[in-house]
Amino acid sequence: MNPGPRPSASVDDPTERAPGAPVSTSAERGPPRSAGESLGFRLFLISVVVAIVPVASATARAIATGWIPTEDNALFAIRARDFFSYAHLPLIGTWSSATLTVGTQVNHPGPLYFDLLAVPARVSGSGAGIAFGVALVNSLCIAGIAWFAYRRGGALVGTAAMAATAALCWAMGSELLFEPWNPHSAMLPFLFFLVLVWSMTRGDPLAVPFAAGVGSLVMQTHLSYALLVPLLGAWGVVGFVFFLRAERRRDSVGWRDRRKRALRFGAAGAVVAVVCWLQPLIEQFTSDGSGNLTRLADSARSSNARTIGFGFGSRVVATVVSLPPLWFRPSLSEQFTAGWKAPSLVAALLSLAALASVLAWCAWDARRRRDRVSSWAVGTAVLGLLAALLTAGRGPVTVFGKVTPHTFRWLWPLGAFVFFVVAITIARRFARPAGAPARSLPFIGVFAIATLVVAVLNIPYADEGLGPNSQEYAIPAAKDLANHMGSLEHKGPLLIDDLFHGAFADPYGGTAVAELQRRRIDFVAHDPVLVRQFGPARRFNGKNARAQLLLRTGDAAREAPSGARRVALGQGLSGANRRELARLKTEIRDYIAAGRLRLNDRGQAAQRADDLPKLNAVEGREADAQTLLDSRELDLMIRRNYLALDGTWQDRLERYADLQQRSDLETVALFLAPLP
Repeated sequence: MNPGPRPSASVDDPTERAPGAPVSTSAERGPPRSAGESLGFRLFLISVVVAIVPVASATARAIATGWIPTEDNALFAIRARDFFSYAHLPLIGTWSSATLTVGTQVNHPGPLYFDLLAVPARVSGSGAGIAFGVALVNSLCIAGIAWFAYRRGGALVGTAAMAATAALCWAMGSELLFEPWNPHSAMLPFLFFLVLVWSMTRGDPLAVPFAAGVGSLVMQTHLSYALLVPLLGAWGVVGFVFFLRAERRRDSVGWRDRRKRALRFGAAGAVVAVVCWLQPLIEQFTSDGSGNLTRLADSARSSNARTIGFGFGSRVVATVVSLPPLWFRPSLSEQFTAGWKAPSLVAALLSLAALASVLAWCAWDARRRRDRVSSWAVGTAVLGLLAALLTAGRGPVTVFGKVTPHTFRWLWPLGAFVFFVVAITIARRFARPAGAPARSLPFIGVFAIATLVVAVLNIPYADEGLGPNSQEYAIPAAKDLANHMGSLEHKGPLLIDDLFHGAFADPYGGTAVAELQRRRIDFVAHDPVLVRQFGPARRFNGKNARAQLLLRTGDAAREAPSGARRVALGQGLSGANRRELARLKTEIRDYIAAGRLRLNDRGQAAQRADDLPKLNAVEGREADAQTLLDSRELDLMIRRNYLALDGTWQDRLERYADLQQRSDLETVALFLAPLP
């Protein structure tokens, strides 16, 4: 009696095939063969869509509210549009702050992310194109993770991958899902790369060209992946070769066809890698002086910068991958920032040892069950953790301190991958035989529900990354400034150095340059950092600029520097808010002139400690109201609760301090001045 069709196993599940039968890891799964399998497949597809929804939702909200790239985000808009300019074609990535540590001007390795954003940036001159482009890259990474996870273990592994990916997106928060800033935009591609490396170890030839492309993207986008990607890529290649050798022993008859297929996809991977690295190679051999790749190699070999060491590096890694709250929210916004305290070395090592024990058990159990899908996933996770410890330990002590948050963003996708590996190993253990619908469906349902829950939690606005999108307050003023820059047309080329010499991480300089580019106003730079940022064709030679552009914020935006004239003003405060601020200032001047300003005990202690140098009179004697307002010392007294106030004046002064701070941050002006 024919028992009927057997539920199809995963495309990469040797535990579910007859002894000696060949396995085709590159073949697509056939259509579902039973009602249970069909339901599991539908849940998998739904989980993929659900995981992408927060990306689409955040991007749609950003576009609808008029988001534009500010600060470093704007640099991606500028260089992405430069892709269509022969003179300014980007050949390397953005300037790297590693320059401040190694003492040599270096950029991130390559411009591949600029290339991916080029078309949407060209189609849309506003922020919509950039936001859409980043969201598209992230969405394709999510779909790629789902696809290759499904190829490894069917709907069970596919839905588990979507749960882990959606949780990572939730940890990132909505505003990072469309942000082009390289520490954040590389996070989902790196998770995809980890899945691709694992797929290579299972002999999937299709993963080879994808890994070459995605790995190149990640490595070019940020220097913090300089060790991680090559080490993991080498592991994938070794696993791929071992798998093919094992297949040759198992099935010598079909070996020739599989070898040809592996060679074809291997050659495709090599072609993809060459294409991806073509621009950095062009720069390497055509630049004046040492190419960027040489600079990076030399600085890695000869830098005298101190490293944080493997002890402290272990504490950094443990903070995200083995100690609560792990890589979940709110870790991204709290770890490695001001006020963060590293765990003790003992706690870090014990937690890492506990994680290693869990992975060792997973490896033992998977090997005992001959579950090579889980075995090689565990191996990839272990190699990733070892590479993480090496990367962290060799991390330099920079001008920003031992730990700079943005240089360790790769820990979050690595933590998500380790979590995913443990989850699928346990799920596949209890779902034996692997792929059987009756055993797999409960786990598929749990993973699908988990994906839905974290995706819903990620719909509201959340800024977890403390990157350029944390300065979205500047967008109204930046847009107002851009709308008034029409008078600069036909005034170029303009020297732009001053636009980037204000406060650190000022949000307006890059936005102003992006608007110059959009209006086709040529610009040049003299600062070596800016020359490397915008390309050598924009180097100021003393003759190729007609005037210089100055940028001022706050009160300085209202008065032209000597010899300059204001050409554009941007204000984030509405007219009603500006009038309210002026009225409050008048009332406060009268209040202080009447001798009513009083310090409480905390304020008197601060004055005795000379923390209030501008306050020249207290306790009934006149204080200089205008000096207190202009120096913002009054704002400090309000925010630190140094004043003895009744309820009415408490509200008034707090409202004044809030409006004054917004005015300082959201008032910006451009001035045209003669060349220096």
